[in-house]
Amino acid sequence: MVCLVAAVSALVIAGCGSDDSQEPLNGMTRQPQTEVGNVSLPNVNPESSNTEGAFTGSDDGLMLVYFGFTNCPDVCPTTLADLRLAMEDMDDGQRERLQVGMVTVDPERDTEKVLNGYLGFFFPEEQFSSFRTMDTAQLAKVEKAFGASHRIGKKQKDGSYDVDHSALLYAVDSNGVVEVEWPFGTTADDMRSDLEQLLEARAGQSKS
Repeated sequence: MVCLVAAVSALVIAGCGSDDSQEPLNGMTRQPQTEVGNVSLPNVNPESSNTEGAFTGSDDGLMLVYFGFTNCPDVCPTTLADLRLAMEDMDDGQRERLQVGMVTVDPERDTEKVLNGYLGFFFPEEQFSSFRTMDTAQLAKVEKAFGASHRIGKKQKDGSYDVDHSALLYAVDSNGVVEVEWPFGTTADDMRSDLEQLLEARAGQSKS
């Protein structure tokens, strides 16, 4: 299997907007910021009752969204493992305000059981959303909103095929705004630092 990292085609800059009181983020932010609150996909996590799931964090939290597939040999498991390490080093109060959402770009092989089992290896069941649809148009609409992409390769005689996909991890707030994007290779420490800063800022906004 092949898992290629797509180049970031949109303009990205370091930092977190125009608030000079904050330290620059380690990840990347787009100008203007990407808004994804108007798209959704079925959430097949058993705790969700297969309801349509929006890509938004809780009122004072964030949803960390990733587009990938369970047969990915390297990029996907490495990214999710780094995210798990980042979250493990955070205090309980902040960690509880985070939700992980994975969108499978290979729904043919990533059944509900497979996808949930895969995510359950990295995160507690109550902390992740498993997004899956067999509707290619619906998936394409969500990818377009995020600026993500994928390509399914030609099937081989044994039924196998390659999947190429973009490899960004997105932090989305309660309004559906992407606050920061981390490319593949971002360290767990850099993710943790960004998450702590963003959550602290959101806590301050909720009190004002």
